[in-house]
Amino acid sequence: MKITLKDIAEDTGFSISTISRVLNNSDKISSDTRKKVLSSAKKLGYKIAKSGDSASKKHLNIALVATGFHQGEFYTSYFYGLNKAAQQNNVRLFLSVVIDHQKGLVKLLKSLASEYYDGIVLCIPELFSSDHEIIASELPNDFPVLSNSLIENPVFPTITFDSYSGGYLAAKHFQEQGYKKVGIILGPSERSESRFRKNGFTDYVTQQRGMELTWSCDGDYTFQSGISAFEDFLQNKNQPEAVFASNDTMANGFLQTAKKNHFKIPEDVALIGYDDLPYNEHTQPSLSSIRTDYEKLGNATIKALLETLSENNFTSNVLSFVPVSVSHRESS
Repeated sequence: MKITLKDIAEDTGFSISTISRVLNNSDKISSDTRKKVLSSAKKLGYKIAKSGDSASKKHLNIALVATGFHQGEFYTSYFYGLNKAAQQNNVRLFLSVVIDHQKGLVKLLKSLASEYYDGIVLCIPELFSSDHEIIASELPNDFPVLSNSLIENPVFPTITFDSYSGGYLAAKHFQEQGYKKVGIILGPSERSESRFRKNGFTDYVTQQRGMELTWSCDGDYTFQSGISAFEDFLQNKNQPEAVFASNDTMANGFLQTAKKNHFKIPEDVALIGYDDLPYNEHTQPSLSSIRTDYEKLGNATIKALLETLSENNFTSNVLSFVPVSVSHRESS
């Protein structure tokens, strides 16, 4: 029978992550803990790579747990960026998809924490602070968990994009292009990052003399809600000159429907999205967007995990924002 880290953890009483750090020669482990773990490994017959072996090169194994995962540019860009950052930092990244976060999530995370993983990154924007508290209570105290999703009052360290600045920059961009009457397609109201994008956009507009928010429409981040938003836009008597869509998928739905209705972009209505997905360069016209750099997000996330492990600090619930910028293209 193959001996695993779980066997050593059960024999010593230490957590899987502590066993992993000992076997990876972390300098933050006490000599007494190291001695007990190595003694147990030897007793149980666990093969430890010698310091000169290629197999002894330290790799961190990180589980990326995401929900709502489906075919499309957003998740492709997100996972590609994080995986690229992982390769740069000698980290192995493993993707695990949750179909329904309300069923089996805690069980899954406990299973991952008991296997050969050094930490978990959550991308589950549907969670609330109370959900994080339940997860924290079920996982070992010395097992690092980070979140890439913005939630209210985060329990775990959170590394995410600056959604408020994204909305703010979209409105500022419209002003710089000379647009005065503006509108917004909102994202799901229950999502924190959606509310931040809205607040950034509307705050800038209300602070500027001569700018006016003349239209807003509820959306849910889908292509269909972009189509519905344009149909609502047609019914508005005071149509805006420029529209900010809270993600690129809705912006694309709005764009394609506007073209079918013989609207010229940006002559009849200018448009900017959010996320700067790769297809934006190939739409007709090309789509302006708020750029979110997923490789930069990945590097910040992995750096935070490494610091957490090296400093043995598993309690910090710091919230860190990754800057965003404007990708200016033909649609605005």
